[in-house]
Amino acid sequence: MVALSIDNLPASEEELDFSDLERRFAIPEQEETLENVIFVDNLPLVEEEKEAKLISYIMKTLVKFGKVKENGIHMPKDDSTGKVMSKGYMFIEYATAEQAQAAIRGLNGWKFDKSHILLANRFMDVEKYSEVDDVYRAPPMEAYVEREHLRSWLADDCGRDQFAMYAGQDLTVFWNEPELPAEVVHTRTNWTETHVQWSPLGSYMCTFHRQGLALWGGHSWKKLMRFVHQGVRVADFSPSERYLVTWASEPISLDAVNQYLGEGNEHQNPYTADDEGHTTCVWDAYTGSLLRSFPPIKAEDGKAAKASWSQFKWSPSERYLARMTPESSLAIYDVQTMGLVDKKAMKVPGIQDFAWCPHTIIDPRTNVAKPEMIAYWTPEEGNLPARVSLISVPSKTLVRTKNLFNVFTCALHWHPQGQMLCVRVQRYTKSRKSQYTNLEIFRTNERDVPVDVVELKDSAVIFEWEPVSENYRFAIVHSDDPNPPPMNASRMATATVKTSVSFYAFERQGKLVQKEGFKLLKTLGGKNTTNLKWSPQGRHIVLATLRTISACPLEFCDVDFDQSAAAKSGDAGDAITVLEAREHYGVTDLDWDPTGRFVVSSASSWRHTMENGYVLWDFKGQQLNKASVDRFKQLVWRPRPRSLLTEEQKREVRKNLKDYSKEFDEQDERKIHAADAELMSYRRRRISEWVAWREQIEAKLQAETEEALSNGYKLPAMSDNEDFVVDELVEEVIEEKEEIIN
Repeated sequence: MVALSIDNLPASEEELDFSDLERRFAIPEQEETLENVIFVDNLPLVEEEKEAKLISYIMKTLVKFGKVKENGIHMPKDDSTGKVMSKGYMFIEYATAEQAQAAIRGLNGWKFDKSHILLANRFMDVEKYSEVDDVYRAPPMEAYVEREHLRSWLADDCGRDQFAMYAGQDLTVFWNEPELPAEVVHTRTNWTETHVQWSPLGSYMCTFHRQGLALWGGHSWKKLMRFVHQGVRVADFSPSERYLVTWASEPISLDAVNQYLGEGNEHQNPYTADDEGHTTCVWDAYTGSLLRSFPPIKAEDGKAAKASWSQFKWSPSERYLARMTPESSLAIYDVQTMGLVDKKAMKVPGIQDFAWCPHTIIDPRTNVAKPEMIAYWTPEEGNLPARVSLISVPSKTLVRTKNLFNVFTCALHWHPQGQMLCVRVQRYTKSRKSQYTNLEIFRTNERDVPVDVVELKDSAVIFEWEPVSENYRFAIVHSDDPNPPPMNASRMATATVKTSVSFYAFERQGKLVQKEGFKLLKTLGGKNTTNLKWSPQGRHIVLATLRTISACPLEFCDVDFDQSAAAKSGDAGDAITVLEAREHYGVTDLDWDPTGRFVVSSASSWRHTMENGYVLWDFKGQQLNKASVDRFKQLVWRPRPRSLLTEEQKREVRKNLKDYSKEFDEQDERKIHAADAELMSYRRRRISEWVAWREQIEAKLQAETEEALSNGYKLPAMSDNEDFVVDELVEEVIEEKEEIIN
């Protein structure tokens, strides 16, 4: 290009030479690809007249994944039969390859209707699959690698249970030893960063880290699976441990995950652009694959609603996962497809809470399992009363409903066996200056679902079903405080209010019972109880005052202790007895072991720093072991899977329990003697080492003395009458004064 000057300026703009600039800033030609085209198969066969209607219907779903190009849908036709019909598949062209990939994830496996489940693939893969050899050739056989059994701890000869303890930076798994110090199974430093959690059946131990969570198990405690979810706070397994839901306060960021995985490992990122900004993830616990992610719930003003972990809940069959949008709707997802049941969420204006029936109910008339059920409640609005509703899933048909008036709030409590639902209704008095409680109990295992009402004069702040019982017993903590603390399913917020504990049981109609229903058995008054903990096997319960400094009592009760007194008086409440009343200063948590034989009370440094550690009790309230642990944080028992014994076999075991007890007592005695023998052996070994060391020193001293004497050294003469002065210190307490400082 010739340099321009004032003398050689071109006559017009058209004569300017821009060739160098065009070469420098030219946009490279993009190679034409078909990466943005997808192939969708297994569509319904429709006539040419209905083609537009089918495309219009499926277009509503296609636009969710991106922009479909103009005339970007092609549906081949077949006229070989004399009638123009579609071939059951179509080609869809999106604006970008990323949008096409998102559509494949959304459409593949989508249940279009009862007879058609769509299959979606990239168009570029069609040629690859067409080149597959028609002759099948078996892949090379991989060497079998035996995996460790995830329930190997159940084979312990002594039938012991395990627990995990998190203290300082150390996480340790122990065998529980009632009469001896706990035996260490495995320990690591920095094994977890926040807390530890067991899966529902005890197969996995879950540790939480800033970049996600990990599952551990087996005899060697290897890492079994890793889930990348940055900032994860909580996790919830499905009942059979097949799936896992995680929630994080931080939204998902693809760049942050890729940076954590490192350069070259981007293919390990489980997320796509569609997951950006989401906070909740559903995983396959077996394969570690991400099934779906969910964005944070938005309030009516468009801002993120207050986070609540109870928004996601599993059905007992783990076939369904339900999610509540407060005040708006209830969405039920089919876990196999992660799509909405009936393709839409239930509109439930004002919904406050919901709960799945925790157990599959068998119809006694047909001996067939009933559909799964969900209970939810909505508050009063204008002239409309509050309402509790039960629906069946997946049909979403209404099973039972009941209107409630003057309602402040409600809490839903399913019986663990699923045959009873208690709705704890907090109501206003007529003056609306105070509150009281009614218990509306739905008998869901009976026809038409009858409802029993238990009226209380004061406020019930805690409700707990007995896990195993034939007469559906429950215990409540109630108070006459006109403004009780907020309802919570497990504990009160404060222990400053005097409370009472009452026990109820269901009585069926008979010779001595004219009207069946729930009857008050016994009330224990003058308590400061803030927590109720039933044994997993029922019958025994601990009344505890947790997370207070002023009073820390633990009362161990047996609701079937004095059966002779109950038989004599004809009142089942006379059998309820307080076995022991104990104290554990600063107690913050209380947990039964899976067998119901032992209970641990602990003082966590997460709450305070005074006398941190734990105490092991038996079910009668006798202290078995006490350990003060520096920076103690958490102790959680390892759950046990459901028993494989039939009810008949369990009755046989109870019948011969005395014979089994003798054998177990002998094992415990041998173990204690073995521990004593080991201690005695250790002491003898240390004494022998000390005696040997002393003989060695005496021999050395004797040799040095003889050598000194041989060199002319003379020992100082000592008189037989020489006196020795011995100083002896004696302490005497003159006065002792005790003063209590508040």
